[in-house]
Amino acid sequence: MLMADVMSITLSILGFLLAQQGLWLISRALWPRRFAAATARCGRNPLASFLLGLPVTAAWIFGVSIVGKAFGAPGQVAAFGLFILYWIYANVGTAGFVTHVGQRLSSPADAARPWAATVRGGVAVELAWLVPFVGWFGVLPVSIITGAGATTLSFFRVKEQSVAQPAVEVPGVTAKPGFVLREPAEVLH
Repeated sequence: MLMADVMSITLSILGFLLAQQGLWLISRALWPRRFAAATARCGRNPLASFLLGLPVTAAWIFGVSIVGKAFGAPGQVAAFGLFILYWIYANVGTAGFVTHVGQRLSSPADAARPWAATVRGGVAVELAWLVPFVGWFGVLPVSIITGAGATTLSFFRVKEQSVAQPAVEVPGVTAKPGFVLREPAEVLH
């Protein structure tokens, strides 16, 4: 293998990984509600996202293969377009997944830059993709399938479970208007 071959393969992989970061950030910017719902789904139950993503991905692959084989050259162009649509659809949810990972790797700077969690989680997931065999054939497909499921689940509302909060008695403290009340916390208890 020539050095040019090594460089072309390495730069192609690097370009793909950088494009993924861009796709996740643009998904976050263009579809904020869908992205937020997918992030919540991945945080709540990533297994459900994965299990729903399996039939969604299988159906999409089946549709792409049928269109690509049945309609000749125009069908192949249409199949490529359908694959790109699937990739964008799945990566909206994958953006939620990588953001969930990035939120678990939190930083104090996230308050000023909420998108930083997406970049940080994306780098962590992409580094996992680079692990030979396990990353290529395990982590990469699982994260994309989970993203497809999370995007699909984001179209459905989640019943919020209400947690009964115990009643807390707050002591009444009075003050005259115009004065600032500064008493130690012990006085309030």
